[in-house]
Amino acid sequence: MLHDRTALRVIADLLRSTGHLTEQVGSSLCQDEETAIRNLTLLQDIDLLAQRQVAIAEILESEDLSQSLANCRLEWIASAYRPVNTSQASEA
Repeated sequence: MLHDRTALRVIADLLRSTGHLTEQVGSSLCQDEETAIRNLTLLQDIDLLAQRQVAIAEILESEDLSQSLANCRLEWIASAYRPVNTSQASEA
């Protein structure tokens, strides 16, 4: 089991690093006003990608995966988890 936690932490570190890099790319593109204006929707998508990567990293590192999924700060993750969690609870 310890090996599994270690693997999840490694994956989380990679996701977090990728999320921060994604955020840096978006920020760099925003430095050029014309680029930012022309690509506002794409830049928002880049920001969302970065947020999702960091949020998933936080989930993977948590001690209580179920609780972390249910309370995730990004609603799409929490809502995607709820139906699975609810159906498993009703089967028990």
